[in-house]
Amino acid sequence: MNGQKAIAESDYLDPVFLQYGMEVYSYEYAEKLRKENLEAKRVGKRIWDIIPQAGFQEKVLTNPADIVICGGVRGAGKTAVSLIGALYYAENPDVNMYGFRRLEADVKRGIWKSCKPLFRGFASFADTSFEAKFYGGNGATMKMEHLADLKQVKDRFRGAEMPYIVIEELAEFTKDSLSVIFDLIGSNRSTAGVRPRFICTCNPVGKSNKLRWFLDWWIDPDTDEAIPERSGKLRYFCRYGEDVMEIAWGDTPEEVYENPSAHAKIASMSLNPDRDYKDFITSLTFIDGDYAQNEILHVSDPKYMNRISAGGSKSTINDIRGVWRDVDDTASILSVSDMRDFFQRPPQSGGAKCAGGDIALKNDLLVLWAADGYHICGVETKRGLKTESVIPFILEFLKKYDVPVENFCFDVNGIGNWLHESDALARAMPFDNKAPAKDKLSYTTRKSECAGLLIEWIQNGKLSISDELLTHKYTRNRQVYTVEEGLLQERIILKWRIEENPKDLMRKKDMKVELGYSPDLMEALIYLVHAIDSLKQRSMVREGFNFFF
Repeated sequence: MNGQKAIAESDYLDPVFLQYGMEVYSYEYAEKLRKENLEAKRVGKRIWDIIPQAGFQEKVLTNPADIVICGGVRGAGKTAVSLIGALYYAENPDVNMYGFRRLEADVKRGIWKSCKPLFRGFASFADTSFEAKFYGGNGATMKMEHLADLKQVKDRFRGAEMPYIVIEELAEFTKDSLSVIFDLIGSNRSTAGVRPRFICTCNPVGKSNKLRWFLDWWIDPDTDEAIPERSGKLRYFCRYGEDVMEIAWGDTPEEVYENPSAHAKIASMSLNPDRDYKDFITSLTFIDGDYAQNEILHVSDPKYMNRISAGGSKSTINDIRGVWRDVDDTASILSVSDMRDFFQRPPQSGGAKCAGGDIALKNDLLVLWAADGYHICGVETKRGLKTESVIPFILEFLKKYDVPVENFCFDVNGIGNWLHESDALARAMPFDNKAPAKDKLSYTTRKSECAGLLIEWIQNGKLSISDELLTHKYTRNRQVYTVEEGLLQERIILKWRIEENPKDLMRKKDMKVELGYSPDLMEALIYLVHAIDSLKQRSMVREGFNFFF
């Protein structure tokens, strides 16, 4: 401890070794690093003479979790602290460290640029390979790489040993899945005598990104802000499926192991009876950053927050406040807020039962919706159905939700045409995408009109959906999604190609370009709207007839 005091009284403080390395490094080694800082006075004074941050940085660098995700507000020093942690390993020539960004251009202007002022005086830099070599090649190395092709991550790093991993801007990788985390953590191991560390940084995202679901325990469901008391707390998990929802969580490894799904997964992997079940359980923590604690940034760039706030966009506001909520940056008529209200609305039931379907064969997704009045009460999705299985599948769905065949609507412009010619579905309700609208002054086609009704019903509180349907899972491009995630994404295709009356919905081919795939959930909803609206019209005619007689 005397050595630590001597360093603390020196002109140039070393926050890494003063605050976090006391029990790891000898006084002599720390003194050596101090002298090297003195030799690089300009850099040393700018970086190292700030009093060490005992809040956010200490939590990140000392946390025992297998995976540490540090996120929250802009300007908290997330990238800096993740790179400072690499200095623990600087003198070990057997350690190869890695820092990752999604795109190569972001590597160059992001994590690679950020590491230079932190590592200068300790490492040399190769700009062509984005590699920092400590102590003239006699120490550790840290290489920065891009992961543009996420499907190749596991193959690229299979068998690699990466004791220290940094993923900068994790949310860039996790929109569709968390695979990058699980693909890389298998390589986060060490035979160099050091403890493996896996640190990720991120700004807030909403539930359209898988990362938000992964961190759900740390986020307040009412405010969508991090819960201060949970920042840095460990949770344990075992992933027993491909989706973020297929993860068993617990406050202890024992609690995870007692989960039936996790227990079955661990039992199937544990071929050696002597292996501890804890070997198959991973610890995770989320640590919320705080701009107010980032003293280095306050000194080096006091106008930082002014420039960030000048952007003024909704995403900027979320980043500054640390709000984990989706931001509506699209030109869609339906906002994220509209969809959230729709998802949380009480049942608007009490009418005729009907159904709508987007028919598909082979590798395409077949989607069926059922409704009771204006309340969507059923959904079924199926990929890879053979031709002979389609009609039985539909009939079983209609039976399950007590929907008469004549109240089932489906598109007859494509594959669905042959269904209408079958005896089983001959009385069903055909939908012609090109048919004229009922209100020809307002809409060009019936499909545009039904899309307009769908928008109106969602925004005006007329349509509702059962909670359990939102968690229904389906696959797209080998990734698992929930209906809630799918509807949030597909809402962007509800916009007008011609906005003035009569309005015209954007073409199907343009929807695919905009979305990146076919909007099967939303297409089937449009057909369901046609069924609901048509049955409402029938009911009005009957009521009027009965009134006069």
